[in-house]
Amino acid sequence: MWMTGETEMTELFGAVLSRHRVNTGARWQNAMWALLLAVPTGWLGLWALFSADDGRSGGGRAIGLVIGLSLGALFVAVTQAWRAVRGGPGEYFEVHERGLVHGSRRGVRGWEWSQVVSITIPGTPRIHGLARRLGNDYRCRLVLDGGTRLHIDGHTPGASGLGRAVLAHSPHARRLQGDEWQDRAGGWFLAGAVVFLAVGVSLVSYLVSHADEDAQNVSEGVTMAVGLGLPVCAVGAITCIVLYVRHRMYRPR
Repeated sequence: MWMTGETEMTELFGAVLSRHRVNTGARWQNAMWALLLAVPTGWLGLWALFSADDGRSGGGRAIGLVIGLSLGALFVAVTQAWRAVRGGPGEYFEVHERGLVHGSRRGVRGWEWSQVVSITIPGTPRIHGLARRLGNDYRCRLVLDGGTRLHIDGHTPGASGLGRAVLAHSPHARRLQGDEWQDRAGGWFLAGAVVFLAVGVSLVSYLVSHADEDAQNVSEGVTMAVGLGLPVCAVGAITCIVLYVRHRMYRPR
């Protein structure tokens, strides 16, 4: 329900119990720093790619890693900027006696507690420094009547208290941890790990078999692709194995 004023919100949902103003400035700062990292490393990687002519595989792998770093930083910049734009400079959440109010760039909207359909809070929060910096140390997703989705993260002061308040006022809502898809994936994790390992072994075999070849016989693009592919395969295989083990350990018996 869209609203226009504080009086209307109080009449519909009762007194304000707590107010949480989102730190949109931190999102813009993260986007700026990530972009400052992505642009020079991206230019450096592209310059090295197009100017290198010695064909050494070690140089190609280094170029691949630099470009991979640039792409990762660019992804962070885009996601942080999107969150900031989506919420707007004055985004906030209010817990009322009879409902929840969300103010954003699009306006102010409220829902009664009975309109909360599901609440997703990961069971294993990320507590390392980078997660806190990016606001990923706490995540809560609310699905409301009509399909509206609200996202609460660590850039919201008192985010965990806000999540607990929603849980306390919405005992009827479905509780999720965000990893329910793992129950459906099951053995596909193990299959994915095997695929990543097979590709990684193939890349290593290629490097070994071409180690003594003339530099002109191995293009810089191929060595860069290998440099990008090896860390991707390693991370992919480890991720699939961890998810498979976690699925086996915590699945219902």
